[in-house]
Amino acid sequence: MKITILLLLVSINYAFSQGNGKIEKGNYVCNRFEWKINIPKNYNLTKVQELETLEKKGNTELKKNLPNNVTIQNRTHLIGFYLDSKNTFSASFNPFNNKKITFEENEKMTLNLLKQSCSKINNAKFDFKTSNVKIGKYNFHKIKVEGYNASNNQLVLTQIYYNSLIKDHLFGVLISYNNEKEGKLLENNFLNSLKK
Repeated sequence: MKITILLLLVSINYAFSQGNGKIEKGNYVCNRFEWKINIPKNYNLTKVQELETLEKKGNTELKKNLPNNVTIQNRTHLIGFYLDSKNTFSASFNPFNNKKITFEENEKMTLNLLKQSCSKINNAKFDFKTSNVKIGKYNFHKIKVEGYNASNNQLVLTQIYYNSLIKDHLFGVLISYNNEKEGKLLENNFLNSLKK
């Protein structure tokens, strides 16, 4: 269904980076952010080629909804893993040295872009929930998007976006799932990775 593709496209626009971390004993260890996250059993690492393809498609979709004075900044991919195409985790960052807008304004713009993009999907409806959460020593802005088939009101896909300003970088995580058990596993895995 188009819900999956468009929601993923809105947020996944990455460039691959090897210098920011490494895989060690089933964990991704990120040097830049002093962060370590477990790669769950039965999950596969996301391939660079898949990310590049999604980046191109995502940028095309984003440009349709961006004001003329806003440009798309490439994000550096840290780690991505998946069980299948609908149960995924990815983390990325980009420098946030933008003096034109604040972190809060950036988060409002992100939410508006998500809403605009989702409103263009036929036979779908979406619920958006936002909150501010403290995870470990960091303050995150959280956006939870639930995508439903409008014909039968069946939940098709849930996506959770976490963004925080860390060391002058916008650090972001995207968790996508259509299986509640996998969604809890992915979200708890991320939350626990920052509480250490």
